[in-house]
Amino acid sequence: MDKLYINLRKIKLSGYNGIIAAFCLLIVVAALCYALMHNPYKEIHGQILRTADNIRKYYADRPGYWKLSTQSAIDDRLTANGLTDHKEFELKIGIGENGEMAMPSDNDFDIVLNGLNKSLCIGLTEAALSNTEQLGIQKITLINENGTTEFTWG
Repeated sequence: MDKLYINLRKIKLSGYNGIIAAFCLLIVVAALCYALMHNPYKEIHGQILRTADNIRKYYADRPGYWKLSTQSAIDDRLTANGLTDHKEFELKIGIGENGEMAMPSDNDFDIVLNGLNKSLCIGLTEAALSNTEQLGIQKITLINENGTTEFTWG
């Protein structure tokens, strides 16, 4: 059996070598902290809630959510800035899992994002909601290959 030996020499960290080593260590630690804590999709939660609020305000003086669909929400500029920019997620707005167009009698609507990762789903369900947001959200449903999980309010 072959053996591998690694001989490490003691490094003196005094003078300029010490300053350079400390600076490099600081940069590495800062980069690791940023990489571990940075979530590029962190803003999606706020965008979903702003979109829901925009839709509620737009349809406030109308009977139900008649004709609400993904395309009508985009055409009427009801989606929050940046929500439609996430091309890796399929956005559907309307009724049900497929985002079908709302009928005159529909008094609620769904915002569906297909293709979310597990971390983002957990973050959405754990997010702290204000009292106004809690009144507007009835249910969050997570669907994956293992089944369906529902979180219901009110």
